[in-house]
Amino acid sequence: GMWSDLETGDNDFIPRKHTVIVQPGSRISYRVTVDAEGGWAYHCHLLYHMLGMFREVQVS
Repeated sequence: GMWSDLETGDNDFIPRKHTVIVQPGSRISYRVTVDAEGGWAYHCHLLYHMLGMFREVQVS
């Protein structure tokens, strides 16, 4: 799958997540770790955000 490794500023604490919650008006930084090839969905889980915010990431 694809994992999001959150950058916290502390290299000893890098949480690994499938889903990342971003509060309104805020931003986060994360690294993506991929352990399987193929097409992966990249999207927001809120239905009203999916329009225009649903993408496919191809991993090869």
